Amino acid sequence: MKNEIKFYWVIGGSIVLSVFILSSFSTLRSSVSYFFPNKDDISVTGSTRMDFTSNLIVWKGQFIKKDMNLKNAYSQIKKDKKTIQDFLLSKNVEDSEIVFKSINIIKDYKNKSKYNNDGDKVDSEKIFNGYWLSQEVEITSKNVDLIENVSNDITELIEQDVYITSSPPKYYYTNLGELKIEMIKNAAEDGLLRAQTSVKGGGGKLGELLETSIGVFQILGENSNDSFSWGGTLNTSHKKKTAYVNVKQRYEID
Repeated sequence: MKNEIKFYWVIGGSIVLSVFILSSFSTLRSSVSYFFPNKDDISVTGSTRMDFTSNLIVWKGQFIKKDMNLKNAYSQIKKDKKTIQDFLLSKNVEDSEIVFKSINIIKDYKNKSKYNNDGDKVDSEKIFNGYWLSQEVEITSKNVDLIENVSNDITELIEQDVYITSSPPKYYYTNLGELKIEMIKNAAEDGLLRAQTSVKGGGGKLGELLETSIGVFQILGENSNDSFSWGGTLNTSHKKKTAYVNVKQRYEID
């Protein structure tokens, strides 16, 4: 009987001790949370824009000839090619910047309809109408202003029976990588200044950078109707452009 009483006392004492330990641990954990609270943070978005002028131009033109005889058509388009090349060289375009693409040949047909005595169409047939030969010329140059003028003047060759069409030039910037790095730096500095100003104004102190991400680049034509897009925009139709980028940052507040 005494042994059973001792056993119950031991069990009861263990339960009381466990409750005390758990209660003490809970109190200690609350104390730790009190003395080491979770720090607040602030999220900001820095941004920058930069105007620049393209330093590379790509222009394309196409010229055509038609003849019932393929050899004659080929001979004529070769002659036109020589006339175009001489014209470009006379305008101070470098020979290494001029590329003539392969000749495209199309057989042309026209439909001839057949009618009965009542004037009703009863049949039609395709009749060969000659060969269309076309060739493309392309110029890639860093002399942007010169090629702009050439693209406007090239149609003067129509007076020499050279039937050439001129496409609008496309404009590029070869130092885009360096430009993007500089813009990211400026946008990050803008975000840091925004965060420092906001926290300091509230009587706080800005801590470490916790997170950062770079948005997509938007490169729009100057005074154009281009729009920002989710995947980024790259305008090639304007010589003068404006680039935009955002940098998102999250800072700790001490």
